[in-house]
Amino acid sequence: MKTQINLGTIQETLLIPLLARAKELEQAEPIVTDPKSLEIIQKLDYDFEKFSTSNNSLVGSCLRGMIIDNWVSNFLQEHPQGTVIEIGAGLNTRFERLDNGKVRWFDLDLPDVIYLRQKFFAETSRRQFISASVLDNDWIQRVKKTSNSPYMLLAEGVLMYLSEQQVKQLFDMLIGNFYGSQFAFDSISPLMVKNQQRHDSIKHMSANFDWSISDISEIQNWNSGYQMIEMVTFANLEAKFLRRFSLINRLLFKYVPLLRNTYRLALFQLT
Repeated sequence: MKTQINLGTIQETLLIPLLARAKELEQAEPIVTDPKSLEIIQKLDYDFEKFSTSNNSLVGSCLRGMIIDNWVSNFLQEHPQGTVIEIGAGLNTRFERLDNGKVRWFDLDLPDVIYLRQKFFAETSRRQFISASVLDNDWIQRVKKTSNSPYMLLAEGVLMYLSEQQVKQLFDMLIGNFYGSQFAFDSISPLMVKNQQRHDSIKHMSANFDWSISDISEIQNWNSGYQMIEMVTFANLEAKFLRRFSLINRLLFKYVPLLRNTYRLALFQLT
């Protein structure tokens, strides 16, 4: 019998990157190789067919995952026994993809997601689940009691569903508790929020984008301790990755700066 899905409106969006990674296995050269996601997809009772025309989202989800994977890999090369905290972990398999046998890992998400996650993943001495809202201080104390710095925090496909006030609150919490850490996340522009009813996957769901920012470097003006290390848009990627998008989208990425900037990933240092 397949597992029933009983997730909140925003939490349900975790199924998009899950499907993306599963379908990526059909490619001759997968962006992300993740057989665990296919295993999970096959056990879920959900209408994934509605995303059959969501190529941009599915490819984009895998590219997003690849970029953040690379940042985490770099962090672990420098700090093999460091701690990674995945905010809004969903059904992500990043630990399975990147575990070096030494890292300490925390998967943080809301109770309904963690309940579902426990059906497919197991905690270990180095990998723990935390059932909480990211805006709840209690999870921070739990992490700091059981794990030492350096820390790297990730928020993949999370911040755009928060309000600007909540995003700023989160940044304040992180710099106040994880001084010197790295924070990797993705963000969208106001143009994407304005046109979200045309988004090829979100239009099939009830969730809505909320927070957006025109220039990601503006975050550095919120607090002098927020320092951007790197920012990436899909237009920055190698041609072999861009070819996975339609010709029209590739042209838009390349020749229309406003559209090229609608989605980007950033790596910040919290100093």
